[in-house]
Amino acid sequence: MTALAGTILLGLFLSLSGCGRSSQNPSAAGKESPAAAGGTAAGAFSLEALTALLPPDGAAAGWRMTGQARTYGPDNLWEYIDGGAEGYLVYNFQGVATADFELAEARRQAVVDIYRMANQLCGFGIFSAERAPDANVVDIGSQGYLSDNALNFWQGPYYVKVTSFESGDPSKLELLGRAVAARLDADAGMPSELAVFPSEGLIEGTQRYMARDVLGQSALKNGFSADYKHGETEFKLFFILHDNTEAANESYRVYHEFMQQYGKNLQDHSGEEFPLFSAQDPYYGTVVTMQSGKAVLGIMGLDDPELVNEYLKQMASKLSLQDLT
Repeated sequence: MTALAGTILLGLFLSLSGCGRSSQNPSAAGKESPAAAGGTAAGAFSLEALTALLPPDGAAAGWRMTGQARTYGPDNLWEYIDGGAEGYLVYNFQGVATADFELAEARRQAVVDIYRMANQLCGFGIFSAERAPDANVVDIGSQGYLSDNALNFWQGPYYVKVTSFESGDPSKLELLGRAVAARLDADAGMPSELAVFPSEGLIEGTQRYMARDVLGQSALKNGFSADYKHGETEFKLFFILHDNTEAANESYRVYHEFMQQYGKNLQDHSGEEFPLFSAQDPYYGTVVTMQSGKAVLGIMGLDDPELVNEYLKQMASKLSLQDLT
C-alpha cells in the first residue's frame, strides 16, 4: 500500500495545484450548497398544491380515483408509514399526497403517493435509498424503475410511488405514473453533483446520495457513492461535501480514527496539501481516503495503484470544476 499511496500523491500534486474555493455550482458562488441538510427548494409548498398533482379521472386511460385524497406532513407521517417515516424525514420530507385508484376493466387497484422533499437532491436521495440494485429501469421523470406491481420514480423534489395490490401488466401502472409525471412542476434533470463520478467503469443506476450515515458513520453526512467495474473487479467511489474546510477536516478525522480503532493496515501518506490514508475497512475492504479542500473522497475495494490514482485525480478535478472543493 505504500507504493500505491506514493503513486496517488504524485499524481494528485501534479493535477490539483491551484484548486480554488467552492460552492454548489459556478453560478452560485458564496451560497450554501442545497445538498446540505436543511436545504430548501425554490417555490412555495402546500399540501393542497400537492394534492392537485394527483391525476384526475381521464388523465390515465381507464384509471379513476376512488375516495378522497389524504395528506400527511412531517409531524404525522408516522401515521401513514410508521416504520419508514424516519428514512424520509432525513431527506427533508415536506409532505405527501396519497389516493386510491381503480382500473375497472382489469379489476385492479393501486395507490399513488406523491412525496415532496425539500429539493431536487433530497428527491433523488430518497429514490436512490429505496432503489433495488437489480431494478428494471424505465424512462419516466428523472429516473424510475418498474415491476409487476410497483412503479417508483423521482422528478425534481418529488418522489412518486404507484403501488398495486395485485400483480399484472406493468404498462398499466406506467400509464398512471406518466399521468402524474406530466403534472409535476419540476425539471427532470439529474443533480449536478453526480457529474463528479467518472464515466469509465460506472455501473449506471448505482449512484446514490446519502443524507447521513456515510461509510456507516453516523457523524458523516451529505455523501455520494457509485459502483464501478473494471474487468472482474467491482469497487465503489465516494465523496462527501461540506460547507467549509474545517468541517471536511472533522469528517476526515472521524473516519481516520475509526480506521485506527477498527481497521487494519492503516497507513498515513498525507502530504502538505492532501491528507490521505489507506487501510482495510472491516466492511468495505481496501479503502483509500483523501481530503481535498471542503471534500473528502475515496475508493473502496480497488487495489490497482494506477487506477486508484486515475479515479482520484478525475474526481478531485471534477469537484474543483464544480467549485465543490
